[in-house]
Amino acid sequence: MRNTGQNGGIAGIDIKICDAWTITRGSGIKVAVVDTPIDINHNDLSSNIISVFDTQNGTSPHTPTTRPHGTHVAGTVASVRNNNLQVAGVAPESKILGVSQDLMAGNSNISAQLASGISWAWRSIANGGAEADVINNSWGDPAGNNGQLFSTVLNNAIIDAITFGRNGKGCVVVFASGNSSVINYPAYIHNDILVVGSINSSGIRASNSGFGAQLDVVAPGVSILSTYPNNSTETANGTSMADPHIAGVAALILSVNPNLTQKQVADIIEQTAQEVGGYTYSTTSGRPNGTWNNQMGYGLVNAHASVKQALCSLSNITFSKTVTTNENVYGNSVTVQNTTVNTGRVLKITACNNITTNNNVNVNSGAT
Repeated sequence: MRNTGQNGGIAGIDIKICDAWTITRGSGIKVAVVDTPIDINHNDLSSNIISVFDTQNGTSPHTPTTRPHGTHVAGTVASVRNNNLQVAGVAPESKILGVSQDLMAGNSNISAQLASGISWAWRSIANGGAEADVINNSWGDPAGNNGQLFSTVLNNAIIDAITFGRNGKGCVVVFASGNSSVINYPAYIHNDILVVGSINSSGIRASNSGFGAQLDVVAPGVSILSTYPNNSTETANGTSMADPHIAGVAALILSVNPNLTQKQVADIIEQTAQEVGGYTYSTTSGRPNGTWNNQMGYGLVNAHASVKQALCSLSNITFSKTVTTNENVYGNSVTVQNTTVNTGRVLKITACNNITTNNNVNVNSGAT
C-alpha cells in the first residue's frame, strides 16, 4: 500500500492509506458498486457484501458472471484486511452493495436499467434499509460510442442520489473520467459528481486517462492488484481502477464524520489532494478548493489528510456511558468521564486535538 519506488515508481507517490488506517478503516459505511456482477463468494470480499441487485432482471441476488470487472473494482474499495489472504481494500471495514449490469453494449434498455440500479442503491425502502453512502461508477460512454446510454432518466437518477440520498445529505457519487481523451458521459453532467482520473506510480497521468475541465482528482490506476473471480487476484489498468480508490477514501471520511454532506466530502478530498507529477497547478475560475490542473485535477487523493480534516471538523464532545459493545468515538477534542468499559469490550477514542479523562473512568479486566 506504500509506494517504495520499486518497478519504476517514485517513493511517496501514494494515497497515504496506511496512515489513514491508524484513524479509521471505514466501519459503518456502505458503498454501492455499480458494475458487472461481483463474485459474492470471493474469500476476500464475501464478508463485506451485504446486498446485491441485478439491474437487468430487477431481482436480488444478481445473475453470476465470468466478467471480472466488478469484482476487481469492489476489491479496491473493500477487500477484507488482516484475514491473511490476498489484498486489502482502501476501506476494508466498509460494506458493499453490488448493483450489477452485465451487458453495457448492445442493450437498448441499458440507460433505464442503470438508473433503476442507482435508485435502488440509495433508497432504503427499495433495498431493505441498507442505503448507500457512496456510489462508485467505473463505467461511462467512451466519447459518444454508446448512444444508447444517454438519457434524462439516467441523469435524473444520478442527480436524485446526490440530492436526496443519505436522508438529504446526499450520496457521494464517484465516476471514472474514462479511458479516452475526454471526460465520459455521465461523469460530466453535474458539478457535485467526483470525477476521477488515473496516474501511474511515478505520479504521471496515465496515457489513456480522460482529462479536461470536469476532472476533479486522480488516483492510482496502473497495474492495480485486486480481487478476481474464483478467489483469485489480477492486476488491471484504467480509470475504472482509479475510481474505487476515491470511493474508498469517501467511505473513510464518512466513517469518522457521517454528518458531512456529499459536497463537504468532495471538498475535503479536493482540498487535501497532493500536487504530484511536476504539472503546473494554477488558480482556476470555478475551482475554489485549491490550485488545479486539467490533466490532474486538484492532484492525487491523500487519504490520511482527508480523514484528519474530517476529524478536525467535528465538535468537541463529552463521552459518558457504560460500554457494552465495541465502540469508536471521534471528535475534535474528547472528554471521557463517568465511563466503564465492560470486560471483553473495546473503546477506541480518536481526536483531532485532545483526549482528556476526568472523573470515574473504569476499564474492567479484559477490556481495552
